[in-house]
Amino acid sequence: MTRSKRNVVGWIAGICVMAAVPVLAGCSADSTKTKDTDDAKDTKGSTSTTPRATPSPEGQSGDQSTVQGVVAKWVTAVVEDRPKDACSVMALPATDGSPAKPSTEAMCAGKGPQAQQMADQIHRMHTSFTPDQPKNPPTVKVAEVPVKDKKATVDGEQITVDGQTLKAIVLSHSTGVEEDQVGIRIEAGVVEGRWYVTDLGLSVG
Repeated sequence: MTRSKRNVVGWIAGICVMAAVPVLAGCSADSTKTKDTDDAKDTKGSTSTTPRATPSPEGQSGDQSTVQGVVAKWVTAVVEDRPKDACSVMALPATDGSPAKPSTEAMCAGKGPQAQQMADQIHRMHTSFTPDQPKNPPTVKVAEVPVKDKKATVDGEQITVDGQTLKAIVLSHSTGVEEDQVGIRIEAGVVEGRWYVTDLGLSVG
């Protein structure tokens, strides 16, 4: 994904550019879910579970001391449609000549157009990331992943929400798409001693 704005809401606002909008419910206000849960389960097969997944602290909320914790916390906030909480664990990664920049309370709670755009995008992702009949609160688990240079990447098959992989959930909200056409990548990194979600890749079709 290409980021054109140097702020935390800039990168998340553009994540659905990679997706085929007509088939991904969360990226289009006009899209509707056209596959029922039973059909989705039939196509998910063995990807519906993640053997090495480990629960985040307290089973769902996570923290920022590990990559698993921060990804679980971010996904939980998206599933519960809490944009401010999702924003609070997001950061813009370092670029040539510029240090990494974590989100701020003012940025996440702002009323400006960029903050509103971020909130709208989180709401759309909420639709795509939420399983049918979700638990309250949802149980989000993230598998252990390699960490290199204080950075890590987690894909959609390494995250489960209420026992289903995130990839399978997104697929269940799509139509006319095969399993191998769905790609989810969440990148995280350490900024000022804490883990943050720094980028998201979402592709369908």
